[in-house]
Amino acid sequence: MQPKSSLGKGLGALFPDLLDSVSARPSYIVCGIEELSPNRFQARKDFNDREQKRLVTSIKKNGIIQPIVARRSDTGYEIIAGERRWRAAQEAGLKEVPVIIREAPDATAAELSLMENLLRENLNPLEEADAYQTLINKFGLSQEELSFRVGKDRSTIANTIRLLKLPREIKSALSSKTITPGHARAILMLDSPGEQIKFLNVIMRKALSVRETETLIQKLKKMPSEKKAKKKDPFLRDLERELSSKLMTEIHIRQRKNKGSIDIKFKTAEELNRLVTLLMNVTDSKRISR
Repeated sequence: MQPKSSLGKGLGALFPDLLDSVSARPSYIVCGIEELSPNRFQARKDFNDREQKRLVTSIKKNGIIQPIVARRSDTGYEIIAGERRWRAAQEAGLKEVPVIIREAPDATAAELSLMENLLRENLNPLEEADAYQTLINKFGLSQEELSFRVGKDRSTIANTIRLLKLPREIKSALSSKTITPGHARAILMLDSPGEQIKFLNVIMRKALSVRETETLIQKLKKMPSEKKAKKKDPFLRDLERELSSKLMTEIHIRQRKNKGSIDIKFKTAEELNRLVTLLMNVTDSKRISR
């Protein structure tokens, strides 16, 4: 069995070639802030959180302890890993930052950027899903290859990518941490976006846990008769209600193309006699009026 990747062993494990003969050569160069540009494949979209503010404070006090990793570009250097530190350095007022230069093609730059974020747990679930999807679509990696490279089960990667199918309202709730990834995965058990959004409102209104959400959705999915009722023509539903009100009993209309039936429910012999009399009177009145 092939070993998993080196997640959890520190950034040095991501860049083993940088650790060879460290004493024989400089470990980094110093670049002007303006010489660096963001990673085109950066998975992280939100750099304005509480952790970023703490990093700015730390850099103002101690400077940048860990160098940024970058590759050469036409205009200077493109960041591979360390964009958060680069942005914080700008906000802290630094003019220069330490940089390790690495030669890396696009696929490697995208993969290392993702792995650094996963290592530091900086990504929200949707950012992580989008990063996986980019590596699959743009660079042709399979879910199995991703599993080996980032050290996560293939099923975990597949379930994370599925979050991208959620409606915008649910993605927003997930990004803002109003709901958890567990809630979002449970919502995916529902078929239509409309049902998913309605259930999001139920989760928030009742403050459901993930387990409660899963249990309630499973119960809903075991109610086929109610699902069929929801799909019935609105005109037929209105007609059922009107007839039920006039006849004071339960009415069901079934229609397939131009054929169908009307079911009139009764529970006692007296109720049957009442309905028969009522229907006969209606028929007789129709004949008289003609």
